[in-house]
Amino acid sequence: MYDERYKKVQGSSSLYKNLATGVVINTNEEEIRLARQRKKISLEEKENKLKLESEVASLKDEISELKDLIRGLVGKQNGI
Repeated sequence: MYDERYKKVQGSSSLYKNLATGVVINTNEEEIRLARQRKKISLEEKENKLKLESEVASLKDEISELKDLIRGLVGKQNGI
């Protein structure tokens, strides 16, 4: 991987810096696999959080509708 476009990052055996773009490239396959796994888990957690927030909002709406129906029934029984 090492040529004139890349310079090895001092103190690391698997990091190289692209001299044209400044991007640091990791060549350690295990670190890359673990980073991808962490990213996947993080995205799944965010999706789950959004799903739960949506479900809670939906339940709040349904509870509000039920309250309104109960108030309406109670009002009819009391002759209001």
